[in-house]
Amino acid sequence: MELCGGTHVNNTSEIRGFKIISEQGIASGIRRIEAVAGEAFIEYVIARDNHMKQLCSTLKVNAEDVTTRVNSILKDLREARNEVSAARAKAAIYKASTIVSNAVTVGSSTKIRVLVESMDDIDADALKSAAEYIVDTLQDPAAVILGSCPGEKRVSLVAAFTPGVVDLGIQAGKFIGPVAKFCGGRGGGRPNFAQAGGNEPEKLLIALEKARDELISILSEKTG
Repeated sequence: MELCGGTHVNNTSEIRGFKIISEQGIASGIRRIEAVAGEAFIEYVIARDNHMKQLCSTLKVNAEDVTTRVNSILKDLREARNEVSAARAKAAIYKASTIVSNAVTVGSSTKIRVLVESMDDIDADALKSAAEYIVDTLQDPAAVILGSCPGEKRVSLVAAFTPGVVDLGIQAGKFIGPVAKFCGGRGGGRPNFAQAGGNEPEKLLIALEKARDELISILSEKTG
């Protein structure tokens, strides 16, 4: 392929420097390359140099050590986030241990433990940990639905059904969808475990009440 370097300049020396700044596919078999040259090249280099100087000043390292320093910061950040996530999970499990006694027993031929609760502002990952803890504690057969409002305009939902519940034809992935929709969201997952989200936290408590009533009704019908 040929690169035109003379059509728009009087002399190739006017090009001065040439720097490709991006390339991307814009159609099948066609890629677009963007570059700067001439005065724009000089301005680009000066701007990049200024950014690097500012970065070096902020990180208090030489230019050649910026990458190493940034990688170190990112590693520390990941470790800190993991520690926070673990702490949240522990807090969620502790709270789950205080509400597990709220579970009700449904059915006559088969006794199924059901728990549908709100867990305040716990995030999605911690909510998952809480649901797993409660299901393990209640043992099979059990059905658990938890909801929370981890942030402004945010709703998190989790449904965890043991094999004994799934065998009755009740799937967590299908059950959680309408609950999430009521809260302005959507979700789904596996027959035994599903997560969902929404953006109308003011409807969470009503959604959980409806989910509790419907789940108990379905299970009562299935178990006689």
